[in-house]
Amino acid sequence: MKKILCLLLLSIFALGLRAQHGDLPDDSTIPATDVAYWVGNGDRLAVVAVNWATPDTCLAWGVHFDSDSALVADLLHTIAIYDDRFSFSGFNGMIDSINFHEGNLHLQLTGNWWMYNINGSGAQWGYNTQRVGDGDFVKFGDESCGESDTNFNYAWTTPVMPVALPDQTTLEFDDSVGTVGCQAIYFDDPAIIGWATDCYITRGLKRISNESLGYADYGSDNDGVGPSSESTTDGVVSLGDAGTAVLTFDQPISNGEGYDFAVFENSLNSTFLEQAFVEVSSDGEHYYRFPSVSNTQANTQVTNGGAINPRKIHNLAGKYLVGWGTPFDLEELAGYSNLDINNITHVRIVDVVGCIDPQYGSIDKNGHIINDPYPTPWGSSGFDLSGVAIMNGWMPNSIEDETFANTLVAYPNPCHSILNINNLQPNTTIEVYNVFGQLMASEICHDSQIQLNVQSYPAGIYFVKAGGSCTKIIKK
Repeated sequence: MKKILCLLLLSIFALGLRAQHGDLPDDSTIPATDVAYWVGNGDRLAVVAVNWATPDTCLAWGVHFDSDSALVADLLHTIAIYDDRFSFSGFNGMIDSINFHEGNLHLQLTGNWWMYNINGSGAQWGYNTQRVGDGDFVKFGDESCGESDTNFNYAWTTPVMPVALPDQTTLEFDDSVGTVGCQAIYFDDPAIIGWATDCYITRGLKRISNESLGYADYGSDNDGVGPSSESTTDGVVSLGDAGTAVLTFDQPISNGEGYDFAVFENSLNSTFLEQAFVEVSSDGEHYYRFPSVSNTQANTQVTNGGAINPRKIHNLAGKYLVGWGTPFDLEELAGYSNLDINNITHVRIVDVVGCIDPQYGSIDKNGHIINDPYPTPWGSSGFDLSGVAIMNGWMPNSIEDETFANTLVAYPNPCHSILNINNLQPNTTIEVYNVFGQLMASEICHDSQIQLNVQSYPAGIYFVKAGGSCTKIIKK
């Protein structure tokens, strides 16, 4: 009797759906398993498809995210960060255009009436307020992309195709330490204003394909904090395959001019490169990964004695030899709703499993597998973290960007003992702050210039503030 009742209810439900959808054609869709290009990071996923009805092209991307739900705007933003061929624009919650450029294919989606829907039904809010959950399917198209009924249920007639992986295998980046244009940061660079102060390690296996070998165990959490060095053994902690390190700081990292922080590894030379992804968070909950590139060949496994060309990798920590850090620019991640790039409180390092077996290996932003020395089945397996340095952090309050480059003249810069400050208005208060916002000195200048003795200051970066203007100095 229960089975008959259930069948009757299902029949009534099916009739209701048919009445609701009317004579809509079969909706053209794509299962997540057919999506070829996945971007972002996290355990949750959504599929985003854009339908350019003229020509008849509809492409789908897969997006990973790490919270219970994600804004549609953040899904689009993630695609744009990872896929250089994709861009979009919008205003007041409405999309203005979605563009895709590849080879001879130049598509721009614009329309007076958007067929923007989630799981086949009309979205309730704009793309910058609408949230989606794990497994949702988001579609964008204009009024020519399909049909809808009076209940705002949609059906597309253009077949949905998985977007192909971008071909950027010919791109090359900066080379090893000592070469022209190298972007590495030396551990004793005066631009460094601080280091991570806390570190929490979650170890990975020595060899991800053999659990019986156990977990990496070289070093401790404390070895991830404080300054790095040129030692390959001291002050180093190993993550193991897919292990992680979460680092925090006394003062947040902010987005400034140029690179904002650097991650250090203990590579023995310029070609034995154990790599890691780098992610940042401003709340300790939502993490966003820098889009990485690895154009190292993936046909032959790089073994313990193998070499990697640093010109083939980008935005992966571990690109340079010991004592030299890989720099990162927070501007690359601007625009996420849950990320304040001027208040980065957490940096997460995730070991790259450099195995070319897709069952275990890691992939870069373009979906290409990352090849690095594998296996390294000992206690120091995986990425070996030796420090995270800050280059941009605190600045004195109320200092606007346009006043930072100002008429204040401070020299010599760098300085060792006596700092000369010129171009002052008489009776101006001079204040000197360290990078943590602590007031180091305050004096009234009765003339147009003053000398300050900074010999007792620790080496580092300081800010001199006077009359609403500010300049940065380096104490050696």
